[in-house]
Amino acid sequence: MECAKTCPSAPPEPGSVLLGVVAGKGQLAYLKPNPPVTPELLVSLTQQGVPIENRIRFAGPCMEHHCVQWQGAAGTGRCGLIDHAIDVLAIQSGAETLPHCGIRDTCRWFAQHRREACAACPEIIRRPSGS
Repeated sequence: MECAKTCPSAPPEPGSVLLGVVAGKGQLAYLKPNPPVTPELLVSLTQQGVPIENRIRFAGPCMEHHCVQWQGAAGTGRCGLIDHAIDVLAIQSGAETLPHCGIRDTCRWFAQHRREACAACPEIIRRPSGS
């Protein structure tokens, strides 16, 4: 039986975990182990003024066909976000050194693209500046 997949670009909500901190354009400082998101943590993070999605990446259960990024049928589809990111970023090969990621074993993106997903992952933020 396949284990449930984890979305590395989940919304900031209780039940998700902190995947990493955006350290700059194309840079993500991964946290391992991944601290759980609590209502109190969300309140403290939102008090900074900058949208937390621009500063922190969250991971949570992959919602598959319930997600707007999902392409294909339930159980047989894939995450279109990572497919699109790899295409737009023109990633031809994977990350030379894999980051110390706390969700790799269950990561939806890694399951689809292996090292190429790890090369694209730091480039993706949930809500780009100006949105």
